[in-house]
Order: sequence, then structure tokens, then C-alpha cells
Amino acid sequence: MIYDNLLAIAAKAPASSGLRQGEQFLSYAALVERIARLAAGFADRGIGRGDVVALLIPNSPEIFVVAHALFAIGAIAMPLGTTATRAELASLAAKSGLAAIVAAPAHKTAAESLIADVAPAAALFLTSALADLEIAVTTPLPNLSGQTTALYLSSSGSTGLPKIVPHTHAELIADGVRTSTTWDLQPEDVVLNILPSNFAVGFLLGTMNAVARGATTLYWSDSLPLALSRKKLLDAMVAHRVSFTGAVPAMYEILAAQGGAFDLSALRLAFSGGAALKRPIFEAMRARFGITLRQAYGSTEAIMVSHNTSADPDASWASVGRPAGDAEVRIAPYETELGPDVGELLVRSSSLMQGYLGEPAANAQAFDDGWFRTGDLASLDDEGRLFIRGRSKLLIEVSGYKIDPIEVEETLAAHPLVEDAAVIGVPDTRSGNRLRAYVVRTADVSEDELIRHARGKLSVQKVPAEIAFLEALPKSPTGKLLRGKLREL
Repeated sequence: MIYDNLLAIAAKAPASSGLRQGEQFLSYAALVERIARLAAGFADRGIGRGDVVALLIPNSPEIFVVAHALFAIGAIAMPLGTTATRAELASLAAKSGLAAIVAAPAHKTAAESLIADVAPAAALFLTSALADLEIAVTTPLPNLSGQTTALYLSSSGSTGLPKIVPHTHAELIADGVRTSTTWDLQPEDVVLNILPSNFAVGFLLGTMNAVARGATTLYWSDSLPLALSRKKLLDAMVAHRVSFTGAVPAMYEILAAQGGAFDLSALRLAFSGGAALKRPIFEAMRARFGITLRQAYGSTEAIMVSHNTSADPDASWASVGRPAGDAEVRIAPYETELGPDVGELLVRSSSLMQGYLGEPAANAQAFDDGWFRTGDLASLDDEGRLFIRGRSKLLIEVSGYKIDPIEVEETLAAHPLVEDAAVIGVPDTRSGNRLRAYVVRTADVSEDELIRHARGKLSVQKVPAEIAFLEALPKSPTGKLLRGKLREL
């Protein structure tokens, strides 16, 4: 179904629209032919409907080509974080039942480890050899219904440890329509995608959203951190006359700190999501580049929900806007100190998942009569604009990642010299929150040693920024950790 939709779009798109990275450009017309050949090649190697294929591919045109080839044969694409640890990759992959992995050459070792850990029968394909896999299409591609599963994403969800979020062909197409319509994308737009491909918005911006209206996608990735590569990125934005982009607040803060002159007058819309936008970052982007950021809201489970399209983005800068397209929101009563207008945000739309993979208990908690319980605290103003006020669950947002503190606590507690550990989020102007760990130790162990221990087990965003040592953690008479007491510290 997605491939048929892509064919219809490619037939109307101008020859100047397609995918670009650096000096490489592929038109949509050329892409659909290549995708069909690659789909046939995957099928010839035994990949078929319902097979799960992990993708260890940085943000690039290869993500688009491989994902759409898998969609075309009814296989399931599962983008994984290229910076994730071996243990994290294995934990997710073990839940999915991998049939194959497609990896960039730089991630071949990680792919081989993943196969050894959880999927010894899985095939490995490298992006550098995809051309060898392409064969002539001799049989028609399968006719797929909208309810065919197309994508597995990873999410901590609203109820705890990482889970697999399935999305169907119909859900992904619906999200492409909702986003591209809300953003009013046109074939002449150049859409910059700088977000990781394992992020829901990064993957969909690079594979579904821009193409929905025949706009060009410009992919950006660099081996250096953004703070060291930001000048190259800004130069690329100027050279390619980028007109649309999206990023998390921390990225905008880094860009705004770059010296020099950059003509970004072609950039008509830049949205911020993944974490709450702080006013200083909003002001810095406007003062530095003349860009007024607009907030958007979504989740891995529901994909895009809302976007701030207000005629006065300055006055409404803190809002994530009204529900977009057929998305609906409601505020459920929730006991909070923020006032009676604030409650838990529930959402539903044509892109909402049907449920986490193999998680009946989590699904029972996550849904309320078809509405998804986001775990966010929110309010609506008189004009129906949505404001996110905080989290109703334990999850801590760090640079757009939702971190489960229990996972970090268990990792710290696994150190032989740690008796107990607790983790909270401390407000941070750059990342939204930074992680602070409180540790009870059984013998002398330094903060640096524990941070090194965490780095060996966890992704960088899950590693505590600081560790404080206590004689004992504050707990209730029943032994329940009193996190509020930790925040008072």
C-alpha cells in the first residue's frame, strides 16, 4: 500500500524533487524504480511479508530506499539507534524476532554482535552492497492492505521500559498526509532532516512526510557532534536553500551559538519538538537568524498530534498548537498541584498504534476506551491550543529522549560497590533535564568510576550527568522511594 502511494506521488512530482545528501541527488522517479528492484532482491533472498528487518543506518537516503523496499514486500522495518549499546540493541531485537539486518559498513560489527546475541539465523546486508541485491522485477509486488504492519519503533511509552510500537501502512500514510498538510509542504520545499533515524519524527520526516507532497528531503549526518559540525550544517542550509526543518531544542541552542553570517531567509518554518522549548532558545534563534520557532507535539505511539500554526507565534510560543488533521485530544482529570485545568493528555488519531507488541499489561494501562494515555500533563486554552505542563509518570525527558529512571538505577545498582541508587531529572536549559543520581555505596567508589560504569551499559543520554552520595535514600515506612524528597535536596 505504501509503495502504491509512492508510485502515485512520484508520477506527479517534478524531476527536481527527490532525496539529497551532499552532492548526491535521486529523483522520485528514479527512486521508485530502484526500490522495486531492491524489493525484488530482498524477496529473492527469502525476506517476505511479516519478516522483521532491523536497520542500523544513519540518517541518509539509504533509510528511505531500504524502508520503502521492505514496505513494498510487506516486511517490517525496525530502525535501531546507531549509538545504542550492545545490550540495548539485543533487548529490543529479542522482542521482535529478526529475520535480517541492513547495516551501514560502519555498523557492521554491531550488526554481527546483534545476530550472535539474539538472531543467529538472521541475514546481514550492507548498504554498500545494496546495488548487488537489486534484481529485475519479474513478479508483481504483493497487494497489501492498510492494516499490514510496516514499522516497528522503540518507545519507553507512558508505562516504563522500552517497548516495540508497531505501525501499519495506513497509519504511516495518514501521518504523512496530516504532517505535510499542516506544514503546507510543496514540491519546491527543501526539508532538512537532522534527527536520528531511530527517532519516530526523524524516521518519518526522512521517509514519509516530505515525500507526501513531493518535497525534497535533504539528509544531514556527521561523525562529529553538532557543536563541532554546526557551521557545515548551516552552510549546507544556505547552499541548498532549506525551507523547512525540525529539531529538538538542544539542537537549536547549539546552532544559535555559532558565529558568522548565514542567510537563512529561505527557511519559512522550523518546528521544535521532543522536549519543552525554553524561552531563551526561542529568543536566541529569532535574534540570531530571524527564525521564529513553532512547537509541535507527538509521540512514537500516536506520531504527530499537534502543531502551532498560530497567526501570532510570539504570543503563543509556549503552546504546541491545536490538534492537526483528524487528531483529537482531551484532558482527563488528574490530581496535580498545577490547578483544575491541568490533567492527563489523552489522544487519538488515524495514526495511533493499536498497541505495544506483546505487552498486554502495558496496553491495558496505556489505553482508555480507544484513547491513548500519553502520560503528559496538559491544558487547553479558550482557543483550543494545547499546553504541555509536565509528566504524570516517572519518565524523564532528556534532549527529546524519554528516560526511564528505573533502568538507570538498576544499572548503577549492579556495580559491586553500590548498595542502592535513585535517579531524578534536574531542569536544564539545554536538554530540558539532566540526570542526577543519588547513590548509597558499600565502599569507596568515585563519581567518575560510576559514570564510566554507566557509559559501558547505557546510551549516552541515559548516563547521569552528576552523582551525589547519601548514607541512605529517603523511603516511606513501607520501603517506597520518596522521589519528592530527593528533589528537595
